[in-house]
Amino acid sequence: MTFHDSRFALDPDVLHMTPGAFGVAPTAVLAARAEYRRRAEANPTRFHRVESPELVERARLAAAAFLGGGSVGDGVALVRNATEGVATVLAATPLAQGDEILLSEHGYGAVRIACQAKADAAGATVRSVDFPVGAEPDAIVRAFADGLRPTTRLVVVDGISSDTALSLPVTGIADVCRAHGAPVLVDGAHVPGQVPVRPDQLGVDFWVGNFHKWAYACRSTAGLWAAPAWRDRLRPLVPSWTYPEGFPHWFGEAGTNDQTAWMALPDAIAFWHEAGGWAAVDRSAALLDKGVRVVAEAIGADGQASAHHAPLMRLVALPAGLVADAADARRYYLELSARGAETSIVWRDGRAYIRLGAAIYQREDDYQALAALLADGR
Repeated sequence: MTFHDSRFALDPDVLHMTPGAFGVAPTAVLAARAEYRRRAEANPTRFHRVESPELVERARLAAAAFLGGGSVGDGVALVRNATEGVATVLAATPLAQGDEILLSEHGYGAVRIACQAKADAAGATVRSVDFPVGAEPDAIVRAFADGLRPTTRLVVVDGISSDTALSLPVTGIADVCRAHGAPVLVDGAHVPGQVPVRPDQLGVDFWVGNFHKWAYACRSTAGLWAAPAWRDRLRPLVPSWTYPEGFPHWFGEAGTNDQTAWMALPDAIAFWHEAGGWAAVDRSAALLDKGVRVVAEAIGADGQASAHHAPLMRLVALPAGLVADAADARRYYLELSARGAETSIVWRDGRAYIRLGAAIYQREDDYQALAALLADGR
């Protein structure tokens, strides 16, 4: 039995050790969404014709304010998730036969798939740069610089790499790409609520981030920012009634969808602030420091795999031989899940890691329980 935080509906009999994977909305935010759904069912006609547009715009403005406000606001649209945001940018990116999209081997799998689909349709190519988990920021910038070619039409950079929990030097990468004339898209799926960000100050062309991972929103809530030069070209994947209003409002409707997850975003952001905001992030990061030490000691690891990690996500190397390869990582995840621990097992650089996270509902006892479970299975 783990500590039960009454603000969440999490199963107290499960160790929830990878909070950033899919996020969790507090019960207060779920209740707010349920109220919007109740209103929609009580008077569907008025809700969709009158209330919904106002509530969606309220949510969009809340997203823009959370991402820095000011000049950010006019550039922020709502999308359902970072994957949809990436697909939207790809749809606006002209590609011809022989052109290239440049990624990192640390990039998210669904993003790679979306890029490959775009490239396949155009006769273009997807290439990747690589660097070790423990790479220094300068080495990461050099890897991207060395990967640029005259045919590079888009560079996709992780703000925080999903599997490997690295905080990438986005501005440095953007500088070399801008000098090369290559547009940059930042996949900031793990950024909102974990790291302060102003997309308009990164020197990039596009930025997308999820609010459900670390900002306590309901799933299907993300923000897409575009630099002014791209806004008229960035079109919704499903144009509908708000299309004549132009960017960013033409993303506001895609037929008769359930947009109550968006509508509850202001409630999620309010919860994030009430829970402590950046001070709470700092406390969770300090807890994770302790948790990493506890787990590493239990399994005989050196500690976290990189000094340039995200605040609330870390990799710890698992003992050699415990996981055979990338395919076997799922087998080990399922084994731990069956024993009551939800984790993320990552295969990278020829070895297996466990990705640990920290959220406000976790306690030091959780890491001790996980450490005991891992040590028992060595």
